[in-house]
Amino acid sequence: MKNLTIPFIAIFFGALLGLVFSAVLIYEHNGSKTKLGAVVCDVNDSNSCEIAKDSAMGKPFGIPLALFGFLYYGGLAALALFLLLALHDTALQMLLWGTLAGLFFDIFLLLYSVTILGGVCRLCAVTYVAQLIVTVGAYLLRTRGEKMMKPDSVPLSAKAGFTSLLVAVFAAGLFFHSNALASQTPQTSGVTPEQAKLIEQLNNEFYKQWRAGEVLRLDKPVSASKGAARPVLTIMEFADPLCPHCKDMGALLSEFVKKHPDTVRVIFRHYPLDIQCNDAMKRPFHVGACDLARAMECGEAQGKFWQMHDAVFSQQDTFMRNPVTEKGIETLADGAGVSGAGILSCLRNQSTMAKVKADIAQGNRIKITGTPTTIVNDRRLPGVPLEYVPGILEKILAEEARK
Repeated sequence: MKNLTIPFIAIFFGALLGLVFSAVLIYEHNGSKTKLGAVVCDVNDSNSCEIAKDSAMGKPFGIPLALFGFLYYGGLAALALFLLLALHDTALQMLLWGTLAGLFFDIFLLLYSVTILGGVCRLCAVTYVAQLIVTVGAYLLRTRGEKMMKPDSVPLSAKAGFTSLLVAVFAAGLFFHSNALASQTPQTSGVTPEQAKLIEQLNNEFYKQWRAGEVLRLDKPVSASKGAARPVLTIMEFADPLCPHCKDMGALLSEFVKKHPDTVRVIFRHYPLDIQCNDAMKRPFHVGACDLARAMECGEAQGKFWQMHDAVFSQQDTFMRNPVTEKGIETLADGAGVSGAGILSCLRNQSTMAKVKADIAQGNRIKITGTPTTIVNDRRLPGVPLEYVPGILEKILAEEARK
């Protein structure tokens, strides 16, 4: 039996490796992301696990191929346990031929991935390695243990061990599958599977556009920001306080950072479309926007930027219908829990306008043509309808987290 130690170790190790990564693939292919998948998978087209998930081989009969793989590796482990407890020629032949069949099938999948899909899913590649290890172990077990076979001696412990492990593997596989389905991100009410797939395809396309964008290399101030200290995503919004779309984008980003407080940081940058402070403007437009931008900076001076930011945008309609005055800003500040007197003193300080103009200069350097302009990890977010933005941000966050 000492001669069989290495073959058994190889078989059990390969089977365990196959079980673990098949379980991860069950979750990934059912649309439920995993930490291990985020580490192993890559974001580029040739390595992304998405290519396998969306392929014809990803879900035969609507069931993830990985579930069949999980049951397969579990069956190999059960056979190996049976042989460990009772060397039996028939079981050994089943193990050897089963691993060879699995190896040929993995070779087919590898060729299919390279030639048809144009890349190899890294999670899948690990299961190919597991299959090779198991096959080598089975071959060594066959060559070294053939003369030790006892075809007429099958103790009850071997039968019980084989049956128990096989049942446990089937139960675990079904549990992982059902749990992965339950862990999917809930679809919006009224969205059909076809619509959901279309949305996913659009998000993938928008992600590619974002990824192909120019790296802008903007500075990232600590002021006027909220969210994670060490973010995966840094989202920068250049906005005008009198721009209705900016108000909507700001509310969306606020909800997004609340949803991902440990991985997302949002930075607000001033870009008022007001000739008073923006040299790129050639005619009067959004008069008073510069004053409201300064008011937000004065809120920052009191450590209450977001309170002032929210107050300004909440009264946007009022400021668009009526002139922006110092009295109106003071009243607004007092209502937001910010010192109105402190705001007025700050408004008259030239350094306040300098901060606003510094943001505008950054915006003009990257040639902003409208607001809101949203920068995600130093790349410009594609211009899409607002309802698509959360899905695109989720896609970018998921891919950036894999790095």
